[in-house]
Amino acid sequence: MLKHMKLSELAAGESAEILAVPPERPLAERLKMLNVAAGKQIKVLRFAPFGGGVMLEAEGVRLALCGSLAAKIAVIKREPKGDGV
Repeated sequence: MLKHMKLSELAAGESAEILAVPPERPLAERLKMLNVAAGKQIKVLRFAPFGGGVMLEAEGVRLALCGSLAAKIAVIKREPKGDGV
């Protein structure tokens, strides 16, 4: 099952595929250079306390994003299948 959400809604340790980033040109280009672009896989490493930023890994690149930017990045998370075991 697929679940659409914002990067800021993921929990530490979860992985997802990026669907969309903010379209502003300088920002989108910079994020693309850091492997944060549509179709790329990311993993949330940890969140800063008190609503701060998020540290993530994007296909080998580790970076931190402010919380407001993470809330603007759309991702899709694949829910594990329940096998009843």
